[in-house]
Amino acid sequence: MKVRLLAMLAAAVLASGCRLRDQSSGGNDAGAPDVDVDSPSGQGYFAVQARQCAQCHQSPDPADGVLSGQDTPVPGSMAYGSNLTPDPDTGLDLQDAGTLAASILAAMAIDGGPLCPAMPAYGDAGMGRAEALHIAAYLQGLTPVWHPVPPSTCAVKPAGDGG
Repeated sequence: MKVRLLAMLAAAVLASGCRLRDQSSGGNDAGAPDVDVDSPSGQGYFAVQARQCAQCHQSPDPADGVLSGQDTPVPGSMAYGSNLTPDPDTGLDLQDAGTLAASILAAMAIDGGPLCPAMPAYGDAGMGRAEALHIAAYLQGLTPVWHPVPPSTCAVKPAGDGG
């Protein structure tokens, strides 16, 4: 089962154009980190790619850092993809993996409150605890980035609001 899941995630990553950095080529794949695919954080990297977390949590400016949040709301909402780096002020800080995994599975904030509907409850979408823990391990290993993100409002964006 574990091998099948890893194969599915690898296929999804390759289909989306993401690759691991090739050590022999000098690592020229922009933005692709060196990952040990057998480690929890390596498996978390693949899961983050397959689940397309960057769509909401990646700034369009690469200088802002990996999964450091977005300054524009998720389309059709007033929710902003939060900073998922371990930055203590603007990110997830040093949350333990179990807390992060539970948050991912249930779409619940670290403090126990619900997240905006733009963030799916991945447990309802078939994600298991092991995959959520791998994602948590990956997030914990990111470089902390101080990148403030506007506060989210969970209401749907009013029609005709061009911004």
